[in-house]
Amino acid sequence: MTDDAVELGRQDAKCLGAVVSWYPRACRDCAAGGYVDHLLSAAFSACRDLPPPEQLLDLYLRLRHEVRRRLPTVEQAAATAGQGTMSHHAHQRIVDAATDALLDTVGDDNPSPLVLAMRCSELGRRLRDLIPYQPCAQ
Repeated sequence: MTDDAVELGRQDAKCLGAVVSWYPRACRDCAAGGYVDHLLSAAFSACRDLPPPEQLLDLYLRLRHEVRRRLPTVEQAAATAGQGTMSHHAHQRIVDAATDALLDTVGDDNPSPLVLAMRCSELGRRLRDLIPYQPCAQ
């Protein structure tokens, strides 16, 4: 990775009964969301292709991270839209769906690959809704 890498912040994940912290970095293009198409493609094919569990877990963590990065932007859009307007309700629907998807975790320490693939697919749908919202600056 080059010197112009962007720190994406600490991420925690439960893995094999322990909480593992990782500190992802990305090039500026990727940090700006340039890899979202790849994430979406992988998420939507996860149930069909059922990659190895370690690949699914990596995809799941990347999807969660990208959804969390974009969520504050849509929350801000909902807050600034007039209360009760169609715009406010549209933004709020996206916030609620993304928040629900983030709360729906994979469960136990060793989730089944199918459950993990289904969670990836759902996060992919939520990320697709969030594409118009650029992530907040790190």
